[in-house]
Amino acid sequence: MKLKKFRIKNFKSITDSGDCYLTDTITILAGKNESGKTSILEALEDFDTDEKIRDTAKPIKSPEAIPEISITFIVEKDTVKEVLTEIGSTQKVVADIELEIIKTFPDIYTFGKTTKENELFGTKEVEKIQKSIKDKWSKIKALHTKYPQLGGISFDFEFSDLISEKALLTAFKNATAPNIPQIDEKDRENFSKILVEIETEIQNLENFITVEDKFFKALKKWIPNFVFFNSFEDIFPNKIPFAELETNEWIQDLAVISDLNVATIKTSTARDKQKHKTDINIKLNSDYEKFWSQDVSSLSVDWDSQDLHFWIQEDGYPYEPSLRSKGRQWHLAFYIKVSARANENVPNIILIDEPGLFLHATAQKDILNKLEDSAREIQLIFSTHSPYLLEADKLNQIRLIHRTKKAGTKIENKVHALADKETLTPILTAIGLELSAGITTLDKGNNVVVEGSSDLYYLNAFKKILSKDSVNFIFGGGAGNMPVVGTILHGWGGKVIYLYDNDQGKKDGEKNLKDNWLVTKDLVLAVLNTTGSIEDIFSPSNFREFVLGDTSKTYTESNSEYVKKSKLDKVLLAKKFLETCQNETPISLDTTTKDNLTDLFENVESKFKIAKPSSVLVEELLK
Repeated sequence: MKLKKFRIKNFKSITDSGDCYLTDTITILAGKNESGKTSILEALEDFDTDEKIRDTAKPIKSPEAIPEISITFIVEKDTVKEVLTEIGSTQKVVADIELEIIKTFPDIYTFGKTTKENELFGTKEVEKIQKSIKDKWSKIKALHTKYPQLGGISFDFEFSDLISEKALLTAFKNATAPNIPQIDEKDRENFSKILVEIETEIQNLENFITVEDKFFKALKKWIPNFVFFNSFEDIFPNKIPFAELETNEWIQDLAVISDLNVATIKTSTARDKQKHKTDINIKLNSDYEKFWSQDVSSLSVDWDSQDLHFWIQEDGYPYEPSLRSKGRQWHLAFYIKVSARANENVPNIILIDEPGLFLHATAQKDILNKLEDSAREIQLIFSTHSPYLLEADKLNQIRLIHRTKKAGTKIENKVHALADKETLTPILTAIGLELSAGITTLDKGNNVVVEGSSDLYYLNAFKKILSKDSVNFIFGGGAGNMPVVGTILHGWGGKVIYLYDNDQGKKDGEKNLKDNWLVTKDLVLAVLNTTGSIEDIFSPSNFREFVLGDTSKTYTESNSEYVKKSKLDKVLLAKKFLETCQNETPISLDTTTKDNLTDLFENVESKFKIAKPSSVLVEELLK
């Protein structure tokens, strides 16, 4: 089961988070301190079927509010078939289904009522029966009002506690039965008949609820475990006594990632023990060295007759883990725990709060590499306000977390949609960091400053489609800010050109660059040779298929004009297109689109033959 989205209500600082859509691999919750990132991860942890929603989840300002966590899963077809078979259902399943499960404080699970797939266990029928009961009950209440002599206590059906409501109905029926002869004959017949019909429908409702309960109980074992790491402060041990090997959590985790076998260590021959030790250490280090680039060292396991020992080898000398830096100890714990959860043969979703706080910038990149590697096997969600854990070309992974006094913590799926400078700073910084790291190599010295974030998404997608990696596309923050960004890039020693839509904005930008920034016309380029915006690089048919996702759309204007007229979110469309390309979804472009892309990149590459880095310009000025 894959997470598609979640929504959190009445949980600590969260009144209603809104829907948060997940990626299939890594989703990053980015925001400033005290924005509610940790509360979101705690709520997801509390969704775990082995947990109750914590008492401290109730909002302090609204203690009467009921915490609720809703998660929508994509459930694989084979899983649904197995669950239905287990509960004795003959329902046919032909595709994966989307299923919303809601957990209400403290541990009540129900299915959402909005998805058609819930018909698998009669949810639509349940809704029909509930409506019918309410309609019939309104007639009973009308008669009860008309004839006060009937007695009994009326109530409303809410279906939150059917057992209690069924008891109330029985009490009402028993109280009114002796007085029914006192009312008109026609009303008397209707009153008795409707009450019987309501009782029958309640029985039918109970039958459906029983099926729903069976479905959930059978499905429960497929719901992923939500594993929350809010710290890695458990100190990696120097040694573990032999008597504790079978129960020690570090040994259990190492067994998952290195095939360490306690029985072999304890009872096999000396030769087999030595071979096992060698195999463990080779496997541990062949993987660990991929994710620790800070120094040349290795992790090794050894043992004597009493204890199993851990060593970190540096410069040929063994050190106990406790003698290494706090950051190194944190990284070692992180590596072992995350690797084990990603590789054990159970469904896990890993939640990590602010990874890498003890590590410097380069080491945080190692953390990111490990997270991306683990995300090949499982979905992973982590929170951060560090720009070093955000990648400029993967902004589609980021969900912004912000908090207001009125609405509490909210989740924004669109990176571009917030203007909160403090929330956006890590993302803007990440873009700059990515560039400053990239331009130190020859193939990253060519920088194209673009107008908008939608341009950045499309152009990075085009790079992937064409397998072009010699150009760095940089968000210029709007036409007015592009010269500022370009000047900084130029100052770093890179080559810079400016890319605009082919419209009045290009003419204005070109004039501004020339008059105020001494940038020649040769370094300014349009996305198309004809009038249009970046959306118009696509042929209409390709745009409908790969960007709009609807080949039935019809329009006569250009793609960009259609987007504007229809008031579509151009940045979101571009972002989704980039995600499609990054997910390796096949993109078969027609000749028109291919020719436009080819022309664009050829024009860009030709401009860089003219552009000069700042160091060359300085030399020329000094001559």
